[in-house]
Amino acid sequence: MKFNLIKKLTSVALIAAIILTGCAQGTQGTQGENQDKKTFKIGISQLIEHPALDASKKGFVDEMKNMGLDVEFLDQSAQGELANAQLIAEKFVKDDVDLIFTIATLSAQAAKQAIKGTDIPMVFTAVTDPVFSQIVSDLNVTDNNITGVIDAAPIKENLEMFKELDAGIKTVGIIYNVGESNSEVQVERTKAAAAEIGLAVETVGITSVNDIPQAVDTISKKADGLYIITDNMVASAISLVAKLAKENKLPTVSADGTHVAEGILMSEGISFYEIGRESAMIAKQILVDKTDIAKIPVQSSKSLEKIVNLKTVEELGFNKDNQAFKGAEFAE
Repeated sequence: MKFNLIKKLTSVALIAAIILTGCAQGTQGTQGENQDKKTFKIGISQLIEHPALDASKKGFVDEMKNMGLDVEFLDQSAQGELANAQLIAEKFVKDDVDLIFTIATLSAQAAKQAIKGTDIPMVFTAVTDPVFSQIVSDLNVTDNNITGVIDAAPIKENLEMFKELDAGIKTVGIIYNVGESNSEVQVERTKAAAAEIGLAVETVGITSVNDIPQAVDTISKKADGLYIITDNMVASAISLVAKLAKENKLPTVSADGTHVAEGILMSEGISFYEIGRESAMIAKQILVDKTDIAKIPVQSSKSLEKIVNLKTVEELGFNKDNQAFKGAEFAE
C-alpha cells in the first residue's frame, strides 16, 4: 500500500537523521540572563504525532518554560516504530542527556532498556498501565530511576454515556492495535466495566491504519456504538475513524478529548496537555530540587474534561439537550 511505503521511507529517513546528525534537532529553551544558571538537556521521545501526544509534549515544554528553567529540548518522533524509539533512546543516552521524557508506552519501554546501567532519570506520560507494560514494578515503587504520569481514562463513566445517549445501545465496539500493550490492558478493563453496567463489547484488532475501514465496517454490523480507547495507531487516523463511524450511524465516545475536534461525538477524560504539565513538574523535582525518584510515585491526573462535537450531534440526529451532554463544553 502507498501508506506503508511512505511510512517505511519516513522511518529510514528518521534513522539516517539520528545517525548522521546525532539528534541535533531540537528546541532551545529561553536562555537565562544569569550565565551561571544551569541549562538542562532533555531528550523527548514521542512515539508518533497525533493531537493527544502532541498536547502532552506541549504541556511539558510550556510548563518547563513557565517554571523559568533553561532547557535544551532534543525532540524526536519514532514515527510509530519501536525500532526508531530504541535508536532515539540509545542516542539520548550517548548524548548524556539530563533526563528523558517519553510520550506513549512503546517509547517508555524502549527508553527503560536504554537507561539501564546509567544514572539518567526517565519521566513518562501517556501510558495507561506502566505495571502491565513492565515499565515500573509498582505504581508506588519507582526504584529504576523511572516515574511518570498515567493517562488512564474513567472507562465506566465513558461507557455509561452510551446508555445515556440511547437506552437502546446494548453493544459497543472497540478497534485497537494488537501490538500495543497499552491497548490490550484497556480492552480488558473496558470489558470488565461494560459487564458491570450491562453492556456487551465487540473488538476488532488491527495491525496498520489500512485495516481501519474494514474494522469499522465489521464493528458497525455487531455493535450499536464505537468506544475509542487511547490507542496510538487509531488516534493517528482519528478523523478517518470519525468519518467512517458517522457514515455507519455509530455514536462515538472517546477516552481522549482531543478526538472530539476531529469528529468524534463526545469524550470525558483526562487532558493530555495537563499530564504533560504534571510530568514537567516531576522533572523539575528531579533536576532542580534533587528529589530522589524513589520518593516520587507514579501519578494520575485528577483533571477531567467533558467535550461534545455539536456538528456530530446534529449529523447523528441527537438532541443537544440529551442527558449525556449535561455539563459538557460544546465544540464545533
